[in-house]
Amino acid sequence: MNNLEIFLSHIGFSWTWSKLIPFIFSIIIGILLVVYFFKKIQLINSIKIFISIVILVFPFALYFAYAPIYSGDFSNDFYRPQLKNEFSSAKKLSVYVLPTCPYCIQATSTLVAMMQKNEHINLQINVLCSNAKEADKYLNLMKGFGLVKVRIDHSSYLVRHKDLLKLTEGQFPTYILSENKMVVKAWHNDTFGVDAMDEINQFFK
Repeated sequence: MNNLEIFLSHIGFSWTWSKLIPFIFSIIIGILLVVYFFKKIQLINSIKIFISIVILVFPFALYFAYAPIYSGDFSNDFYRPQLKNEFSSAKKLSVYVLPTCPYCIQATSTLVAMMQKNEHINLQINVLCSNAKEADKYLNLMKGFGLVKVRIDHSSYLVRHKDLLKLTEGQFPTYILSENKMVVKAWHNDTFGVDAMDEINQFFK
């Protein structure tokens, strides 16, 4: 999520619309520029059509270069682990991460934005590591966010290592939505898009 998308979400738009609106606006700007160009510039029709196409596409391409769309951005391809796991009775979003995983670290900015939009989200980030030193860098990065709960429980994670691999399917970060001690839905990072974020936002309202 970039700052513009976060701003739009904070003024009331859903995560999906916050992602779409800048692209829609860029298309509108392109259309307006083409209309202005057609009215004001006198050129051979073939040249005018070519330049118009370039003008039409340019604002969209410019924003796309700044905020590219990836295949998973609008995804909500969840799964339900076929495994009995103990979660709290309360609604919770549990995120399983590795201390040196770059995608996990990148995900923290999105998670913080989600919490800033909806303070009712019960978020717990679980850092999976073999010793405390491995989590130091990650924990230091998390301190600046303030809204994220970080839980490290090394002994229990090591004992349940095989179960956790089944839960996360060996992919990190993994997002687990739970209620009444049961997994409701789970997502891997490449399928955790704005649609999933909107669903979580509604889940905690």
